[in-house]
Amino acid sequence: MATFTFRRPKSNVVIVFGILFGASLVYLIAHNRYQIQNTLSYATRPLWDKDTAPKDLVTHYYAEGVEMNERTCKLHGWKKREDTVRIKVLDAVLMSSELDLLEIRMNELDSVVDHFLIVESNATFTGLPKETFFANNRDKYAKFAHKIVYHFLPGYPLRSGESPWDVEAKTRNTMTNLLKETMSKFPAGTQSLVFMSDLDEIPAEHTVRLLKTCDFGQSIHLQLRNFMYSFEWYLGYSSWRASAHIWNHNSYYRHSNSTELILSDAGWHCSYCFKTIPEYIMKMKGFSHADRIGGRINLLDPKRIQDTICRGRDIFGMLPEAYSYIEFFSQLNLDPLKTAVGLPRYLIDNADRFKFLLPGGCKRES
Repeated sequence: MATFTFRRPKSNVVIVFGILFGASLVYLIAHNRYQIQNTLSYATRPLWDKDTAPKDLVTHYYAEGVEMNERTCKLHGWKKREDTVRIKVLDAVLMSSELDLLEIRMNELDSVVDHFLIVESNATFTGLPKETFFANNRDKYAKFAHKIVYHFLPGYPLRSGESPWDVEAKTRNTMTNLLKETMSKFPAGTQSLVFMSDLDEIPAEHTVRLLKTCDFGQSIHLQLRNFMYSFEWYLGYSSWRASAHIWNHNSYYRHSNSTELILSDAGWHCSYCFKTIPEYIMKMKGFSHADRIGGRINLLDPKRIQDTICRGRDIFGMLPEAYSYIEFFSQLNLDPLKTAVGLPRYLIDNADRFKFLLPGGCKRES
């Protein structure tokens, strides 16, 4: 009868295997930190986190040709302002590189805005040098020159202990001071209705007319149709940080929750809606969330970025930032839209020039 002998593996083999396994695990974690963190955090976010978005949603009534009058204000639960003549409307944005969206924005709002305020730097929030896109292309906006209030903010490399969020806060403080300086030149008794939003968060013209005509209170947020890369990839009504304020001595330029009141379907948010691949790379490296790259330089590969845009996937390879599982799963695999109805009029009138922003136009310039 045969005898089977079981031998224990030599201890040095086990040690070597353990060291190799541990080293490989450390390497994978170190080089995929953001992916692992994102997967764990975002996949469970609906369980442990709550959105800070305003909760008091105001039904928005509008159809083409509707007049902004006492009846319209009453539909929204507001009263008509007694005096709209002495109200100045100011649209205030921080400029990065979005020349096309700025053109669309200014043409959308020209009939209702008194002053377009722009703060621009020659460095990103992360301290990287960049072109002053508006200053170098100012002639492009000559028809709005009499309304534009421009301020150049010199940039610099991040100082020791300074974060991109610190630079962003300083930039917003600069806009607060520019707003105050502009308003100081208005006649006594003038009220200022200030729209605070990122450049890619565009209020609809009729929204501005409504809020100028009706007394909505001190401040209100704007719920925007949220798009990614173009108006082909629709994320839902998840954009809320844009807001409108009747300016007072406590006001400051902000991009955070200021009230629980929010007006539904008030415009468009087109995030990462750039014409060229280099603009995507600059945005990924230069904005306050640039640490999402996490050392993964392959994320900046132009071919990968182009493929990501045409597939409607997250540019950092991250899971959706959602606060409910309904929203989470709806954004995991987006379907491209086949409609361009209800978009800014200037965009449609110039569809040939802005093809990259419309359904079917995912190819970007290199």
